[in-house]
Amino acid sequence: MKKLLATLLFAASIRAAEPGSSAPATLTKEADLVVLTLKPDAESRLRLKTVAPEQKAVQGMRLFSGEVVTPLGPAGETAAPVLGGTLDEVLRLADLQTAADGRLEQARVQVEAAKIAVVRAQKMLNAEAGSVRGLDEAKTSLALAESSLATARSQRDLLGAPVGQSGPRRAWVRVAIFSGEAALLDPAAEAGVRISSPDSVQPAKPVAGPPTANGVLHTVDWYYELPARTPLRAGQRVAVEVPLIQPEKTSCVIPYNAVLHDIHGGQWVYLQVHEHSYARRRIQVLRVAGTDAVLQGPLPAGSKVVTDGSAELFGTEFMTGK
Repeated sequence: MKKLLATLLFAASIRAAEPGSSAPATLTKEADLVVLTLKPDAESRLRLKTVAPEQKAVQGMRLFSGEVVTPLGPAGETAAPVLGGTLDEVLRLADLQTAADGRLEQARVQVEAAKIAVVRAQKMLNAEAGSVRGLDEAKTSLALAESSLATARSQRDLLGAPVGQSGPRRAWVRVAIFSGEAALLDPAAEAGVRISSPDSVQPAKPVAGPPTANGVLHTVDWYYELPARTPLRAGQRVAVEVPLIQPEKTSCVIPYNAVLHDIHGGQWVYLQVHEHSYARRRIQVLRVAGTDAVLQGPLPAGSKVVTDGSAELFGTEFMTGK
């Protein structure tokens, strides 16, 4: 039985290796990637540009997701201690403010009515048409009404200025920080808010926002104030770079426009290996800093990275260009 099984496996391997048959797998070595050699006139038409990688001191960052929110109080003040400024929270605050305004007005009316009752009771006592007990009861009602007014006023003050009337338009970014990473981050440093492309980063200063958190996700909220003329609106999602406490680290840096991405998410660059010759090499981008890409490891000494024209080289290698 064993001899028969071995014979069948050997026959199957022979059939798989026959000319014209498809191999079950192929092996490609990255060290054997194609080297593109261009003619001088073709290279000039592509207008290729190369730069040498740099070693720069780069501040460590952590990338988080942030949400643009509306500050719910005047500048320098916190309106509601448990509300962060999302659209739902703004509507909730408006509802709470309306209810608090109603209770405050009701307390004011009760105080005015109690004062009138005290004056009336005093006049009746002076005219010997009332009693001391009636006057005491009117004064007690006035004291209770004034206490209710003070409580209603304090509750309304906690909710801050009316929604939409807290001064010039301002915008904050709320960032949910995992509690285990909070100790690694610098809470006093400016953060970078990335809108769309890597070079569109807006600085944002840390502010003392309401102490909101999510106990289920084990996150705490940090708040950053955006510039006054920011185009961002409440509800937008942005990427936020928060600096680490650790000192700057020297890393290999190249222009971000030199980085190519394949269909599997792999990251590549073209290096000039000889005059008019270029080869594709795999890299790993640690993070994007402005218009630069910070690499996980160094490139070979003396390398020159193709920036302008790298996409055309990619198309030439895979015959996808015009």
